[in-house]
Amino acid sequence: MPIYYVKSDTNNQFPDKDTTPVLEPADGLRAVNIPTKSVRYFLIYWWMYAFKDDNSQELKAPGNLPPLDNDYLQELIDQQKKQIDQQTTDIQSLQKANKDLKSSNELTQQGLMEAVDYLSSQLPPASATTDTGSAAASIAAPASSAASES
Repeated sequence: MPIYYVKSDTNNQFPDKDTTPVLEPADGLRAVNIPTKSVRYFLIYWWMYAFKDDNSQELKAPGNLPPLDNDYLQELIDQQKKQIDQQTTDIQSLQKANKDLKSSNELTQQGLMEAVDYLSSQLPPASATTDTGSAAASIAAPASSAASES
């Protein structure tokens, strides 16, 4: 864990943005422990942090920046992984449901076609019905005509 040296005020903050952190101790500078993986982040936003207390080499983060420890960052990564895993599971579930609906739709269409074919085969041929109906109509017409003439 690298140690940087910064100039702090009586409130344990770093008000002087022009005095950037250095790696060598000097008069008026306090040591601060920075986790190795957080050095780059610290060097960008160093002036926004403050010491936890008068005797500490650890920093506390302001409300708008994350702490510099790996645990916090790892927690964020773990939360995002859980969200991604849940979304992946949801997507897979939706894909399966979609496949099941398509399969069900195909079976329904197939069943309907079979029902139409079956019902169609049960109907008498259309031409026999038309011929019988026409013959009955032509026979009935002269009888009614003969009745009206008498």
